[in-house]
Amino acid sequence: MTAPRVITQPGPRVAGRLVLAAVAGGVLTAALLAWTFLMPVLMPSSQARYCGEYTGCLGYLFVTWEYGRWIALVAAWPLLRLLRVRPSWQVALTAALYLPAVWQLALLLIADGSAGGFGLILLSGVLAYPAAAWATMPHVPRAVPVATVGAALAVCAVTWPLVQ
Repeated sequence: MTAPRVITQPGPRVAGRLVLAAVAGGVLTAALLAWTFLMPVLMPSSQARYCGEYTGCLGYLFVTWEYGRWIALVAAWPLLRLLRVRPSWQVALTAALYLPAVWQLALLLIADGSAGGFGLILLSGVLAYPAAAWATMPHVPRAVPVATVGAALAVCAVTWPLVQ
């Protein structure tokens, strides 16, 4: 009979893995923000559509958010691989299941008038990628990623009708 696996304290390799996963989430968020600021420069003809008299070019932020967040999910796998967070495809896939739950919570906060929702959106990658890196580590019991992904999907299911 084998002994049950026990989750041990994180060592330097585990901590480094989590930090690199957080860096990946931060880089992806920074890339989205950079693209938001580059859009008016690269496409000046679209300023009439996305820029307003009182709001500035805030419309670009919404366009970037709508499409860019899904592009960032696809870009996460090569970035995690480049940063040597292994297995990068499992981390990227698990984070892709966590991120919509974080985004839905953030949108719910914004709908309720809380400014914390924008901060949560900005930190979503920094939170989700290390969580996914931890959940997909080999010594973590398989029940942990299953339970956390299930919880994320439940958050999406509950918050989706409230945000729409």
